Amino acid sequence: MPLTLTPTARKAFDRMAVDLRRVFGERFVALVASTGHSGVAFASSILPGDLEALGPLTSSWERDALDPPLLLTPREFRRSLDTFPLEYRALLARHVVIDGTPPFDDAVVDRQQLRHACEVQAKSHLIHLRQGWVQAGSDKGSLSELLVRSAAPLRALLANISDLVDDAGPSDPVGGAEQAGIDTDLTRAILALEDDESGAPALTDRLGDYVVLAERLWAFVDTWTSR
Repeated sequence: MPLTLTPTARKAFDRMAVDLRRVFGERFVALVASTGHSGVAFASSILPGDLEALGPLTSSWERDALDPPLLLTPREFRRSLDTFPLEYRALLARHVVIDGTPPFDDAVVDRQQLRHACEVQAKSHLIHLRQGWVQAGSDKGSLSELLVRSAAPLRALLANISDLVDDAGPSDPVGGAEQAGIDTDLTRAILALEDDESGAPALTDRLGDYVVLAERLWAFVDTWTSR
């Protein structure tokens, strides 16, 4: 789904672009919105003096409900495609160009690098689940909080797995669960905690199943190969 900005957000980003052009001058390359409140600014070079000049502008951006932009040179962007494949793939797939011409021409995220990033994400999710369970002990409240905290990272992981397996289709967390062959009913129940935390206490009895689910997710990504 393409990114759509509200008229208010668009005007705010336009004001940010004016600020960036004033600071960077001819070195300004582009400003790209990645969400309704955050974006990436590209400049041919980024100097300490630029950062000092941008600092006082953050208060006006905050009043416009915008985060300070990520700052990159085109070379940094291209050289780090293999380092941040998940983040850059999301940016390439969903953005709005506010001003300038971003360095996206021919930018491609390698699928094996994407698989590796998904593997790291899956392993991290599993490790944090295990650690959180040990720290919570048998306290139902702490176990419930662990489940609630895990919902958003699980959704992001499954959406990335969906993209990895089918890069032509929409990011679909439940579809990612189906592709990985894990329990979709349990997956849906955990994802639902993002919007309604009341179901967490009942799910604490299934924490063992959840850990096994996370193990299977990691194993799926670890052994996945493109057809």
